[in-house]
Amino acid sequence: MLYKIIVPGKAVAKDRPRVNKGGKLYTTQKTKAYEELVHAKAREVMREPLRGDVRVDIKIYAKNLRGDIDNIAKTILDGMTGVAYLNDRQVKVLYVEVIESMFERVEVDLIEREVEQNNDTWNRNTAL
Repeated sequence: MLYKIIVPGKAVAKDRPRVNKGGKLYTTQKTKAYEELVHAKAREVMREPLRGDVRVDIKIYAKNLRGDIDNIAKTILDGMTGVAYLNDRQVKVLYVEVIESMFERVEVDLIEREVEQNNDTWNRNTAL
C-alpha cells in the first residue's frame, strides 16, 4: 500500500541538540515546530502506524535549499514516528531527492514491505 504525505512550505533541517543551563539536552523550537507539522500531515493520511518494514521516498521541492539533505530527512522521519510507523528503525529503504521548485514542499511516499511465503516485495498500490 502506498501512502502519500505532503508537507507544505520550506523543509527544515534537524538542528543539533542544544544544552540548557541545567545541562539537559533539548530540540530547538524551529525543528520541533517542523516535526509537529510533519506529524500533523502524516496523521491526515495514516489511520494507524505501519507495523512492518517501511520504504520512505522523500522529494524535497525547494527554491534555495539550506541545510544538509540528511538532516532534513531526519526531521521528516522523526516527525512521522508514532503516526506513520511506530519507530524510524522500521525504515529499511530511504530515498531522498532535492528538486528545484518555486513551490516549496516535501512529498513523502510511504510503502510497507509485504512478506508472503517466498514473495518479498514493496507494494506501491495506491492507498484509498
